[in-house]
Amino acid sequence: MSKSSIIKSLILLNITLYFTFLIIDITNKDTGNIYSQLLKYSTILLCFVISLLIDKDGFSKKDTKFLHIALFFTTLADLFLVMLNILSPGLIFFILVQLTYIKRHLSVYKPSKKIIFLVLSVYIVLLISLFPLKPTYIDWSLYFLGITYGVILITSLLIALSTLKKKTYPKENSIIIALGMFLFFMCDLNVGLMNILRGYNFYIAFLIWLFYFPSQLLLSLSGFSFKYLKSLF
Repeated sequence: MSKSSIIKSLILLNITLYFTFLIIDITNKDTGNIYSQLLKYSTILLCFVISLLIDKDGFSKKDTKFLHIALFFTTLADLFLVMLNILSPGLIFFILVQLTYIKRHLSVYKPSKKIIFLVLSVYIVLLISLFPLKPTYIDWSLYFLGITYGVILITSLLIALSTLKKKTYPKENSIIIALGMFLFFMCDLNVGLMNILRGYNFYIAFLIWLFYFPSQLLLSLSGFSFKYLKSLF
């Protein structure tokens, strides 16, 4: 079986699993079904496996390495959050995920001292202003990690969108990266809403994975040259 056939099969399998767990969630009006959770985590593992097959069909060893690291951290984050329901380690790994994507998408560009100062200033201001507003039902460490992740996530999204102008990647791949990170952001926006509303809301929980899986599939495919992706289908 050729490499192209394997990748195509993994993509189709992943998409099939995606629609399967969405149907399970809709049917049961519950996103926490154990079978659904297993399918969800399986799709994340498969996204990582797909990225491992990039080899010479990517842009550079450096770019592929950062993508592998980001997706590996993602599998660890979801292991804690999806399968084990342990929040703090999951958030820490997602912070590492976004930091890795920031490094990857900046590529040869180095942010100016002004940009770094601005991001740090916003982060410090948010910490100072939001700490007094901490809900009593949220642990201090989780609150701190949540604010930290939020700032890093927005920074990561903006940098991913900037690839469209900076021509760090070919146009088609920049679109895949930007769309992938936007869907990642939409997923986490709903995670934030779920925590703010304090309580299970099926529709918000459903949106989380509606956005999340496509984001991971797109990011895993963003490491392949677009010419190679076109040859698959």
